Order: sequence, then structure tokens, then C-alpha cells
Amino acid sequence: MSFRLTVTSSILNKQARKTKLLISFKTSMKTRITESLFSKFPTKGYVTTVWLAAATTLTGCGDLFEPTISEICESHSEICLDLSLDARCRGERAEIIRLRYYNQDSKDDAYKYPLLLNFEEYLTCVEEVQHIEHVKRKGKEATRLKGVITAQREIKRLSRETKDSLDPYLSYYHWTRYNDKEAFHRFERYAASNRVSDPKLLVALASVQIKTDQKRTIETLYRALSLYTDSDDIDVSIFYSLASMGMDMDNYRLAYVWYGVAEAFDERLSDTQRVQLGQRYALPVGILDNIVDEIVSNLNSATFNADSLKLDKL
Repeated sequence: MSFRLTVTSSILNKQARKTKLLISFKTSMKTRITESLFSKFPTKGYVTTVWLAAATTLTGCGDLFEPTISEICESHSEICLDLSLDARCRGERAEIIRLRYYNQDSKDDAYKYPLLLNFEEYLTCVEEVQHIEHVKRKGKEATRLKGVITAQREIKRLSRETKDSLDPYLSYYHWTRYNDKEAFHRFERYAASNRVSDPKLLVALASVQIKTDQKRTIETLYRALSLYTDSDDIDVSIFYSLASMGMDMDNYRLAYVWYGVAEAFDERLSDTQRVQLGQRYALPVGILDNIVDEIVSNLNSATFNADSLKLDKL
């Protein structure tokens, strides 16, 4: 029997829909661009919801016989006993139990990243419930306190175990949670390599590059866009950030094009500001609109390549 852990981030699409327009014709956007780019990964003050699909390969049976949480706890009570068992925080607790169950014999650190994130969410949940209901239901305080203690202990243990991990997600975790400079350099080396297949890693790298080098940031975001296999997953704040950097660099063609792409992916946007930009700087809007159409078509077909599109000529 082999186990495959697939980590997906449905919050990415939700975050994209909430992203605010970053283009400004008057002020520098460096700070706000950086904040937008950082939002793609969980930070210490905000834990991104990560949904985990634990898929079991069972000789052609797929997930048909995947055990329920009750069945896991009945057959492997040690996985569940240190968690609070009341009705609250059930979803967060279930994710932890499944991650523990499917990785009992794992020698790979990779699963510890989603496990850390889920323990953070679980801790937030049990602390909130304990604070809200401790007066009404004092009898349940003990089990919830157990959940708090367990979550705090496990976060410390997992953090200790993964401090020197080469896994890029864990390196990112230690950098953002503990300001671990060595972890950041490990993350940076990996994100800058050709081994990257997750665009979110490149977006995170861009959030650092933008502080010192906008040209490299643009190149990194282009690489990120080339990695998306489904246009529905693309975070539209990438488009806003590219457009904003165009404004910051006085490259109004770049700003016009990426604002146009943002319009295609965000139905809330009108073309008013893009049209005004074209008029104000006498841009070749016919040519630029064709480039916008090409980019949108390439993104929708998962064939985006900045070099082929000659975007460096903008």
C-alpha cells in the first residue's frame, strides 16, 4: 500500500477575488505590492486555510475504502486521544487526524508543512471556543484546554524537527514564522531554481525581490504565470502588481497591458483607468490590446511564455 498526499490551496482563488486594485497614477506602490504578494502564503499573523486531500492507492479501489475519522480513532486511538473531542473545531481536528494517519511511517518532511498549518488553525479555533464558552460550559474547559496544550506542544515539536529541512515549504515556514535567515536562503535557492513547479513559491520569492529589484521581480512573476495549469487558479493580484510596477517604472505600456489582462480575469473592473492611461500617454492602444488578447489566450490555454510573447519589448 502506498500513500499520496496532495496539498491544494482553495483559499488562493478566494484571495484573488478579494484583492484590491493596486494601480496608482500618483503614488509609489512598492509597499502595497509587497503586501499583496506576501498574502499568497500564510504569515505569522494570518494562517491560510489549506485543504488536504489524502488519497489512498488501494489496488485499483481509489478512495472507496478510505476510513472515516471515527474508524481511524477506533483503530488508532493514539492518533486522536490528545485532541479535544467535543463538537467544536471538528473540521480542523479531522485534517490533523488524517494527516497523522496517512503519514504514520513517513520519512519525508513534506507532510509536516500542512500539519503545522492545520495545528495553527486548530489552536486558533480551540482558543476562540474556550474564550467564548468557558462561562457557559465550564465542564468542557478541560477537554478544550487539552486541545490548546496539544496544539502548542505539536507546533513546537514539529518546528524543532523541521528547522533545518530542505523542503521549500518548510523553509518558507521557518522564515516567515521565526525570521530564520538560513531558512530563507534555502527557500530562495530552491525558488530560483528550475525545479520549481508551484507558482506560489515564485510569488513568494517575488515578494522579497520587489524590495530591491523590480526587473527581477517581473521576470519571476512571468515564470510563475508560466507554471499555472488552470487559469482559474491564477491570482489576479499578480496582474495588478505587474501593472503597478509598470507605473512605478514609468513603463506605461507594461502597465496598460497588465491592467488589460486584469480586466479579463476580474469582472469587477471597468476599462476606465486603462483607457485614461492610453490617452494620457498617447500609447499605441491597438497594438497593446492585441498583446493583451494574446496573453489572455495563452493563460487560458496554459501556454504562457513571456519570451515567446516578447514581453521584454514592452
